[in-house]
Amino acid sequence: MTDKPHPNWVRLYLPELLRGFYITTKHLVVNFLGFLPGLNLLIKKQVETIQYPEEERLISERWRGRHRLNRREDGSTKCVACFCCATVCPAQCIKIEAGEAPEGAPSEKYPLKFEVNLFECVFCGLCVDACPCDALYMDTKDMKIAQYSQDKFVLTLKELIR
Repeated sequence: MTDKPHPNWVRLYLPELLRGFYITTKHLVVNFLGFLPGLNLLIKKQVETIQYPEEERLISERWRGRHRLNRREDGSTKCVACFCCATVCPAQCIKIEAGEAPEGAPSEKYPLKFEVNLFECVFCGLCVDACPCDALYMDTKDMKIAQYSQDKFVLTLKELIR
């Protein structure tokens, strides 16, 4: 019986596995020593700790957060219920019902019902890019979206306009 040589992926797997263990162990030791008084002088990089409720992290301008609808000068929503956002959404989490706008309104239609299901949303931002009238944004920088009830994760028109 002859031994078959190992394929290339087997030869590459073990060194990468050991490198991963090394990185994990290094971070564990640095973080552990960083919290002990007196021993934190032994490490070059200090542990980054944010006291969360009191301090909040800086959020990038490009960060995609909770959805919101933009308003016109008169207070009405800029959304014209064109369904572009609902059509382009890969998760199909946007539901819109359109209604006829009254005479003299800036657009022909307006949304009677506009819902975004945050359980289904993948926060990709395609809906914002597809909006032709610049009505939908994801720039709220609202990181505290945890709720106790599941129905609070379906954003309605009122919650999107606020």
